[in-house]
This record gives sequence, C-alpha cells and structure tokens, in this order.
Amino acid sequence: MRVELHTDDTGVEVALLFAVALVLGAVQPARPWLWALIVGGSIPLADALFSARSWLGLLPIGAFTFVVALLGGYGGALLVRMLGGRKPSARSIW
Repeated sequence: MRVELHTDDTGVEVALLFAVALVLGAVQPARPWLWALIVGGSIPLADALFSARSWLGLLPIGAFTFVVALLGGYGGALLVRMLGGRKPSARSIW
C-alpha cells in the first residue's frame, strides 16, 4: 500500500504517531522507551527502504519521530500512573 503525502498531512501523521505511542505506553508502562523505538523507528526505516533518499537525510526525520514517539510513550505511562492504574512490571513485556 502506498500513501501519498502532502505538506498539509504532516500534522495529522504526527498526531497519529503520538497517539499510537501514547496508547502503547499506557498498555505497557514499564517500557515506554521500547514503544518509542518501535513506533518512532518504523517511519525512517520505511522511508529508507522505499525511497531514494540517502541515510544522512533520514537523520532529522528519525530524530523527530523518535522524540514525538518518546513523548507519547512516556505520556501514556505517566497517565496510567497518575490515574492509579496497574503498577509497571519490569519482568513481563506484556
């Protein structure tokens, strides 16, 4: 599947990236950094595999997506802890 991107779609994609990381961080609050790596790293990885850009051009994209996903993952974990949800367990990933 191919998605056509325009400059006005960027805000929607960033919001979805943040929302997915937020939900995953709330589901497993013990490792929000892991969700940031998985969710935030998938975008530059897909861009590297399916576009003709150089790896050097992917560094700003990768850094930005990782920061947005990191904020979402830690935001979800913080939300669960503030609402008194289950305690994070470092033993289990699920």
